[in-house]
Amino acid sequence: MAGTASSPADARATGSKPNLYEVIRDQLIGEIESGRYPSGALLPSVRELTAKMAISTTTARKALAEVVAAGYARPEGTRGHVSAGPRAQHTAEGARQPTASRSDDKSTGLIVRPTVTITAEGAAGFEAERTTIDVRSEVVPAEVAVVLALEDATSAVVVRRRLTTDEHGTPVEFRASYMQHDFAQGTALAEAEPVTGSWNDALASASGKPLRKSQRQVSARHPTDSEAAMLGLRPTACVLVRAETTQDQAGHPLDHTVTVWPAESTRLDLGIE
Repeated sequence: MAGTASSPADARATGSKPNLYEVIRDQLIGEIESGRYPSGALLPSVRELTAKMAISTTTARKALAEVVAAGYARPEGTRGHVSAGPRAQHTAEGARQPTASRSDDKSTGLIVRPTVTITAEGAAGFEAERTTIDVRSEVVPAEVAVVLALEDATSAVVVRRRLTTDEHGTPVEFRASYMQHDFAQGTALAEAEPVTGSWNDALASASGKPLRKSQRQVSARHPTDSEAAMLGLRPTACVLVRAETTQDQAGHPLDHTVTVWPAESTRLDLGIE
């Protein structure tokens, strides 16, 4: 039986959490609605999606299949998937509607989001259980390999990605934790389940030994392709970024976590007087 794209109302009614393929599906649909992919335009291929967004081919295929199911695209054999144009140009049964908390401004493409305050310790004004977690072993970008002091930049590490949404399904935080394979493998950190307590406590528990205080940097920049897709942002948007590196007592890096928030709706309270 062919599936159809679910609506946010359905998700809220069932209490389900958004999957990564759903976030990417909504991003593609939003880009079709905005005119970035007009009717007849070729959508990104599975290979392009996996490379740009650091996702599996299964997730990319599922996202494209859902865009087709929603009536926003059609497959054209070896050519790939072609846009069917904005909703005004066609009728789609079961297509996903914009979330209740989003208000699309067609003239600017901006999305109105609920403001979230992030404290210095990472506590935020949303419920942590509204998360989607993806964990896998993979080769990391060169800059992360340098931070983790990998002897072989092509060796795999454990990557834990976490997307947090508000009660309406609007993405408010995207976090990627890169951990030394020998350190994380076989611990709760390598499981796609929420950890109890703070992230630093979880790292200390996995290590079994005291850890050095995390080195933290906060900055603002444009999002990467995967960050923009996960947070539903334009590539030219601004995001707030906190990068933290945790070391053992000998100074060896165990974890490098990058947390990203939409700058237009996030205020960082760093506790600096």
